[in-house]
Amino acid sequence: MKRTIFFDLGNVLIFFDHQKMCRQVAEYSSLDEQLVQSVMHKYGDLYERGHVNSQMIHDELCRMAQKKLHFATMMHAVSDIFEPNEPVIATAHHLKEKGHRLFLLSNTCEAHFTFASNHFPFLKIFDGYVLSYEVGARKPEKKIYEKALEIAGCQNKKECFYTDDILPYIESARSMEIDAEQYTNPQELTQHLHARGML
Repeated sequence: MKRTIFFDLGNVLIFFDHQKMCRQVAEYSSLDEQLVQSVMHKYGDLYERGHVNSQMIHDELCRMAQKKLHFATMMHAVSDIFEPNEPVIATAHHLKEKGHRLFLLSNTCEAHFTFASNHFPFLKIFDGYVLSYEVGARKPEKKIYEKALEIAGCQNKKECFYTDDILPYIESARSMEIDAEQYTNPQELTQHLHARGML
């Protein structure tokens, strides 16, 4: 049976380093790193919901730094924080070769996804993306899972499988009768997929 598989992005397909983001932004803007952390914390949820955009974040950092900062350089400092999880990417390629449909289901912001899509070619094998900043909802809220099923055109939840490293997100999906397993490591993910006849 061909299945629709939803992958989380951060810490499943690619690892990210939030501290590196704050350090790089602080270095470029000459702002105190703790101050940068407070800004990112203040706007993080709004940014991932699409209620503020990259230009607004840039403008706020310029205001705090009391100088004009180059937009593209700032967004690179915000976003150059990822490393690919090669074994899971290889699994995604294998699933695609088997004919399964692949979708991202991610709490992310405009800058991070733009950077990832430009730097990680494997994302092009995905059939679609369910991104918090585009749909206006974040995991573990019910709305984002409903949008995921809608965007993927899943008529039967039993045809879907979802993996994420954060257990409450998995539990929320399961509460909606979506087959889901927490991601812990590449080997265990492979076992979950084999058990379902997907590999």
